[in-house]
Amino acid sequence: MTSQNNEIIGNYEVTDKEVITRREVLLMGAMAAGSLVAALPAQADPAISATTPLVAGKSGDPYVAKDFSSLTTKKLTGMSSNQIEQHLKLYKGYVGKANEIQSKLKDVDITSANATYSPLRELLVEQSFALNGVIYHEFYFSNLGGSGGEPTGDLKSAIEDGWGSTGKFMDYFKAAGKSMRGWVIVGYNTRDGQLHAYGLDMHNMWVPANVIPVVVLDVYEHAYMIDYGIDRAKYLDAFVANIDWDICNKRFAMARKHPGGPDSTN
Repeated sequence: MTSQNNEIIGNYEVTDKEVITRREVLLMGAMAAGSLVAALPAQADPAISATTPLVAGKSGDPYVAKDFSSLTTKKLTGMSSNQIEQHLKLYKGYVGKANEIQSKLKDVDITSANATYSPLRELLVEQSFALNGVIYHEFYFSNLGGSGGEPTGDLKSAIEDGWGSTGKFMDYFKAAGKSMRGWVIVGYNTRDGQLHAYGLDMHNMWVPANVIPVVVLDVYEHAYMIDYGIDRAKYLDAFVANIDWDICNKRFAMARKHPGGPDSTN
């Protein structure tokens, strides 16, 4: 079972005292690029146990939805249970579609392959959309449920190095949230060893490679329309008030174990 102080990242449970291996870090980096996750069987995830509801996917499917139902009872500041419940339904839908596409790719006709249109092309494009829809939602729900405030420790220092102060970072972060149509990813860039904010208009549009997510913000309308209509600014305030900085700190600690990422010239 997973304790309150642990986080499931990819297929690994990370605790404050755990020694993180290079293999685990590389796997998480691959998640950020939406790649190696497809090779990892859902059954290996310690978060999936006999007592965990298999809310999407069935036995043998590569992806099984994680159980974030506790968020509906936490009384998040400015985020209703109904909003979270509807969002979770959408997430489970991505899990189902990711499994469906993975299954269809096993038997797809490759003789008609074509860059304008072919069944193979369409399945490959939508595979990246569905799979990243799963992954980024899991990062998003995992970094909700905290008490907001300010980051601490090494993560705070890295934010101050990048933006000057946590106040300036928050202003930038919210502005990025107003600017994008899909996601804002504050991630550790393994090439320069720094934190940066990246914007995505879609799950599979402008996904940065070699960037490990630390804070993930969903800015699609489905994340806030029930509570706020089109007032995204109020939703951004609510999101910030519910960030679990302990989780984000653990992600950052894992990311920094990476020696720098593969060199593209090799």
